[in-house]
Amino acid sequence: MINEQLNELQVVIASGPEAIDRAVLGFAFALSAVTSDIKVSIILALEGTAWMDRDIPAAEQSINGFQPIRDYMNILEDYDVVIRLCSSCVENNCALADACKSTATTVSYVGMTEVAIKTANGTAQTVVF
Repeated sequence: MINEQLNELQVVIASGPEAIDRAVLGFAFALSAVTSDIKVSIILALEGTAWMDRDIPAAEQSINGFQPIRDYMNILEDYDVVIRLCSSCVENNCALADACKSTATTVSYVGMTEVAIKTANGTAQTVVF
């Protein structure tokens, strides 16, 4: 039996459509954690900010038996998982600037400092895909 986990899991997805297999693995990992009663937050960073546009063709692709990223995002939101954007990445590296800006009222932003502090003080475990 798995012990009850009191800490949070931060899943940083920095991989975009050019590395869809890594991104899919990150979303599947997050879903596995949340269905195991672990508190999860997802941070989209660097090229991973592209996933804010769920209508891009890559978000609809199934990879090696895994569901499409769009499906994972919808399921994760049904579990009330917060999907946050790296604030610096949106400003400087958003692959789909219009999609990122169009979601400005519905998404939450996070700085990497907050991610690092949660990791360092032991309130969150962090994995990067």
